[in-house]
Amino acid sequence: MSTAIEQEIMSLEHRLAEAKRTLDLEAIDRLYADDLVLTGVLGEPSCSKGALLDEVARGRAERDGLAAPEQFERTVANEDMTVIASGDAAVASYRFIVTVIGPTVDIRRRFRTTNMWMKRDGRWQIVAAHTAFVIDPKRAALFHQES
Repeated sequence: MSTAIEQEIMSLEHRLAEAKRTLDLEAIDRLYADDLVLTGVLGEPSCSKGALLDEVARGRAERDGLAAPEQFERTVANEDMTVIASGDAAVASYRFIVTVIGPTVDIRRRFRTTNMWMKRDGRWQIVAAHTAFVIDPKRAALFHQES
């Protein structure tokens, strides 16, 4: 049975997924702490909140520059979510699925994300995050063959 805090974090994670899908810069700014420490999918040691917001702004500019953005279907979904909370801290771990399909685009990506949430001044924000690519077992086996 989930606690009220765990349910609140799950709701915030779904709000974050929607903000990522729509590239809602303001919502993303509210959900991530100013002192965010983020490790991205390529393993870069850390990324600042400013760099994350710059990336969202670039994505919005690209989307807005499309001749017919309505021709693109964009979905974002969280799966297999687990939340553990203690006091003013919580950890959420889940699979994050991104799909963009359009006339010349067919992108389907799976990631594994872990977000560390803290409650500060009465609101929850992500203070640390790690996201990694999820690859299928056949591709993963190739890495073992190479070593």
